[in-house]
Amino acid sequence: RSPIKPQTPVPELFLTEHAHVRMLRVLLELFYQPMLREGFFDEQELSTIFPSLEDLVEVHTLFLDSLKKLREESGFIIAEIGGFEGTEGSWFQKISARFCSRQSFALEQLKAKQRKDTRFNQFIQEAESRPRCRRLQLKDIIPTEMQRLTKYPLLLLSITKCTEAAAERAKVEQAAECCRQILNHVNQEVRDMENLMNTDITKRTLVHEGPLTWRVTRDKAVEVQVLLLDDLLVLLQRQEERLVLRCHSRALAPAPDGKQMLSPVIRLRSAMTREVATDHKAFYVIISWENGAQIYELVAQSVSERK
Repeated sequence: RSPIKPQTPVPELFLTEHAHVRMLRVLLELFYQPMLREGFFDEQELSTIFPSLEDLVEVHTLFLDSLKKLREESGFIIAEIGGFEGTEGSWFQKISARFCSRQSFALEQLKAKQRKDTRFNQFIQEAESRPRCRRLQLKDIIPTEMQRLTKYPLLLLSITKCTEAAAERAKVEQAAECCRQILNHVNQEVRDMENLMNTDITKRTLVHEGPLTWRVTRDKAVEVQVLLLDDLLVLLQRQEERLVLRCHSRALAPAPDGKQMLSPVIRLRSAMTREVATDHKAFYVIISWENGAQIYELVAQSVSERK
């Protein structure tokens, strides 16, 4: 193992990771869990506002524990920085992309809830006033995961400059490159989601419009107003006097994390339809890609309407 030069940035990586885990726990313990406990949102709704938050807390905590072990056993002598490669890296990329790509949606949903629910607005203000928030508002805390992802490549690059042994330096450089790839993937997911949610439907041709029931899960169905455009299928939900776009999630037992996010905007070029054998008024919209598929089950008011 190679000793690190004086003024190593490894302690900075540790201290900033510690601060980030602390802020993620604030989000979980002062906001997510009380929102569920007080009945402001149900678990399904919170999983779309703060997707994979508990998983993110766990992953960052494990990484922090590995840095603590490094500090205690070797005084920050670099052997290897893990957590960004292989299966661990793929999992981290997946959950961070899911969380970050929904942060604009989360902020919008929370602001809308604050406007119409005085009790919820009071809850947010009281939570934000607690010392653990360090004078930050919820809107400042939600983007911290995205901000943290941008720091990893820079911190690891600084560590390589202080690592003398070539073999150890190569390991840290590899970790930095994996971090850059994760950041690029998450950035692309954020852009894709924002492009979908900001779609200007006035510039597209309306082919058909009408009401459908969206069976999100076996136990959850929502009424939607569907816009069939020349290249998109848009599922709008009524919220007070407005029609809005809302993401939904559902449990999938075989999946590693057991959850799948469903966007209310579907690109038709990657979709196909299938009939539902047990319900002649229903049909599936299936989106396939290299890692699997998303299946939307939609129900018309009659067989003729479905056709």
